Amino acid sequence: MPTPIPTPNPDPNPTRPFILVVCHALTGHLAPLLRITGALHAQLTDSTTIFFLGPTAHRHRIEATGATFLPLLDDADLDDRAYYAHPPHPADQNYSSLHWSDRVLIDLRAQCLDPLPTQWTCFTSALRTLHSRGPSRGVLVLAEAFFYGILPLFHRAPLPPDIPSPIGTLCVSVTIPAIRSVDLPPAGYPFPYDGSPSGRTRNARLWERSWARKASSLTALLDTQLRKAGAPSGVGEIFLSGANYTCHETILQLGVPGFEYPRSDWPRGFHFAGLVQGTPRSQPQSQTPAIHPPFPWWAELIANSSLPPSERKKVVVVAQGTVEINPHDLLIPTMRAFSGPEHLDTVLVVAILGWKDADLATYNFVVPGNSRVADYLNYDAVLAHADVWVHNAGFGAVNHGIANGVPMVVAGEGMDKTDNARRVAWSGIGVDLQCAKPSDEAVKDGIERVLQDEQFTTRVQELRRESEEIDCFGIVQRELLRIMDTRPGIKQRGQS
Repeated sequence: MPTPIPTPNPDPNPTRPFILVVCHALTGHLAPLLRITGALHAQLTDSTTIFFLGPTAHRHRIEATGATFLPLLDDADLDDRAYYAHPPHPADQNYSSLHWSDRVLIDLRAQCLDPLPTQWTCFTSALRTLHSRGPSRGVLVLAEAFFYGILPLFHRAPLPPDIPSPIGTLCVSVTIPAIRSVDLPPAGYPFPYDGSPSGRTRNARLWERSWARKASSLTALLDTQLRKAGAPSGVGEIFLSGANYTCHETILQLGVPGFEYPRSDWPRGFHFAGLVQGTPRSQPQSQTPAIHPPFPWWAELIANSSLPPSERKKVVVVAQGTVEINPHDLLIPTMRAFSGPEHLDTVLVVAILGWKDADLATYNFVVPGNSRVADYLNYDAVLAHADVWVHNAGFGAVNHGIANGVPMVVAGEGMDKTDNARRVAWSGIGVDLQCAKPSDEAVKDGIERVLQDEQFTTRVQELRRESEEIDCFGIVQRELLRIMDTRPGIKQRGQS
């Protein structure tokens, strides 16, 4: 049973709306929303109260932002680390042996669609909790795009009679925008960007003939789950066309325009909102508190950065991520690639396992003398000292590289990673190895290519400057305040 929420003190702001944050339970989705929530708490603490409906596995991280935690329950309470340690799979197949495109279909069903009715129940319960705390206060929902449990609200699912509708919703996208465009093929398809007339013809064919067929079971399941939640009708479009975005009045896309393919048909209310990674625009680097991770080799990294450029070792930072966590996929190949005697005094590899208390003890691998291993490490802290950033193409990892101006080598598949990796190459900020498990030689070649070609650094620095011109936290705050002040109400499909 969840821990009861303490009885609050008298409401000091009886006219200001509550903010309710809802988010998909994966770490990669939660992390940006937690940064936004923490910034909002610091900025708005005198005028409103922030609640976060989230998974119990991340309760301590949510509460650390200053938000009040509200628990997801039952099948909606996803523990992503446990999920990938023991993933679902068909009875006659092993999940890990499936092609990444088949695993994505399983993940989308298990993580987004199966728990939708329970998410809706938890969402309405959260609204009831907030209404009981401040009956005269409205609720403004800050929704990460892949929390499907809010969709019934926009498809006429009835709220319990004692719960008023939210006064407004704001969508935050923490992945590449999964919104259908005439200029793009469906996500994951191995075709280059082509917005020409012939490219648009190809894209339409892929959407209507190929993806519609592959996603047919998910399209049907979404409509079924909406009806289970009380909605009288379904979405009426191919799954992953963007219904989870365009139901909201405003869509704030994390990231910078220079990383995203140009489109001729961005939806109404779509805006790039910059990065949550790196130093906030309102907080200059000189005012950022120094981070000193508790590793004995950290001083070595700092000392290397203090040397004249000609005397420094090249620093390669590699992270395994939080989903595909087998270090043999990327960490170990990167360490092996530069373990030869010719590299011991010229290259320093920092390998990040991605989870607290993780280690390499069970992997029968001897760490080379010029490699340093961390279980968990703040990316921004270490990338301040990096020459190359190697990772598996998670959207957050890409944006950490952009925020710190570090060119990258990416090797990832699954979810949006294939599309992120293609954009890394297309935007000129790094090398795409076009696989999730590269050889030692492929990793080495990719890193050496980045180190030898200054165009990668030049381009990623351009995107870094682009990100510094966009005040992400300020944009989110201003949009929330705009909705609070105008109180536009919920705009449901089919209503004017």
